Amino acid sequence: MKITEAIAQHLLDVHYGENWTDVWIRSALEDVTLAEATQITAASPNTIAALLHHITFYNNVILARLQGVDPYIGDPNGFDVPVLEGQAGWEKQKSDNLLSAQRLADAIRKVPDEVLERPILKEKASSSYYRQLHGVIEHAHYHLGQIVLLKKLLRNS
Repeated sequence: MKITEAIAQHLLDVHYGENWTDVWIRSALEDVTLAEATQITAASPNTIAALLHHITFYNNVILARLQGVDPYIGDPNGFDVPVLEGQAGWEKQKSDNLLSAQRLADAIRKVPDEVLERPILKEKASSSYYRQLHGVIEHAHYHLGQIVLLKKLLRNS
């Protein structure tokens, strides 16, 4: 198996399921209501919706870098979740996240294994393709943990 195929599958597993942690974004969010997704708690300044938007944002950042573009990352750092227009807006945000993961995985599969140690961009000389691709997966796992904890907190309070 190509290394990039394994990396792409690992990204999809944290979003769609069957990863080694036995928790993934799609299943963690399938029963989260709009009210829960947008509820601020004392535990975090971020809502579940903001965390999901942030994960999607970084999937798209890495996709752009694979396409040779280094997108601007402003102060909101992807936490600037738009106002969700009802339950339909929340459902769209969830599907946008899964779509961003699928698009990124498709792009990762096209990366030749032999470039994985090279810088992803000239401007990112200290950061290789490998580091960026694994980083976005680690990032998704990290924020997924926050989402799961916020969901438990909201339901147990």
